[in-house]
Amino acid sequence: MNRYSVPTTASLERLDCYRVARDFARLAQRLPITNAVLRDQFRRASISVLTNVAEGAGRVTKADKRRCYAIARGEACEAAALLDLIDDAPAEIGELLSRVIAMLTQLVG
Repeated sequence: MNRYSVPTTASLERLDCYRVARDFARLAQRLPITNAVLRDQFRRASISVLTNVAEGAGRVTKADKRRCYAIARGEACEAAALLDLIDDAPAEIGELLSRVIAMLTQLVG
């Protein structure tokens, strides 16, 4: 946890989807991608997955939570399409992304 923790941080840490999305986003930020447009879009999508999962966790109603998780799933699918264009991406990042998509699919219900 960082020094700027908010009350919901503990609940986020208990949400498996958040932890996997965070690991995916961290790896995505370090992935060496030579194409600047592809790199920027991939990194933005990975951050959007994480932040939408966090937003959904902070929502109160089931409908609001589902909407945020659905947006996160869409961003994760975008990241998956971009990952198809990235040469020599480590298998680990694809595995993390697949797990995130599966978890979000369950959360969207």
